Amino acid sequence: METSIQHVLWSEKYRPRTIEDCILPERLKIPFREYTKSGIIPNLLLSGGAGIGKTTVAKALCHEVGADFLVINGSDESGIDTFRTKVKNYASSLSMTGGRKVILIDEADYLNPQSTQPALRGAIEEFAGNCSFLFTCNFPSRIIEPLHSRCACVDFTLKAPEKQAMAAAFFVRLKGILKTEGVEYDAKVLVEFVQKFFPDFRRILNELQRQLLKAF
Repeated sequence: METSIQHVLWSEKYRPRTIEDCILPERLKIPFREYTKSGIIPNLLLSGGAGIGKTTVAKALCHEVGADFLVINGSDESGIDTFRTKVKNYASSLSMTGGRKVILIDEADYLNPQSTQPALRGAIEEFAGNCSFLFTCNFPSRIIEPLHSRCACVDFTLKAPEKQAMAAAFFVRLKGILKTEGVEYDAKVLVEFVQKFFPDFRRILNELQRQLLKAF
């Protein structure tokens, strides 16, 4: 069977496109299901460790409601020029599909707290009738309070009783990916990958794919 080990990042190829496919505790899935049912995505601030699924959930929400969305990486475009040239122009234009638009700002904790973040505070209010804002961050304390107050804040940090179930679910997901890719594996080695890098699901996939590349 042909494999994409050498061609496509698995963390992107197998990124879930629906909330149901996301590996999350039930308590987190409940509000996201409600957003998809209503077809309306509110302003959201998703926080938690790297690779735990914040961006995946944000994109899945947009896909499920059929929203036009723009992705901005806050660590690459953290200055006020990003707001002026991208955010404002996009938020002020009409959706091609006639619905609400969404701006997804990844790694928002890297945005300038003296200029860009305060500007976004005003943009959220100015474009409330046309555009929703989704922010993801690892460190919510780096996000100014006026943005917190304008968003529904969701903490992706896993509680102790949830960790074993989430690790087991991701182990099953990994086995399915390897089967699809036609890759033979040792279950014990797979368990070690999960245990070593959990709960960073993205890193688990990337490290596994990197190790398999060495075998080719």
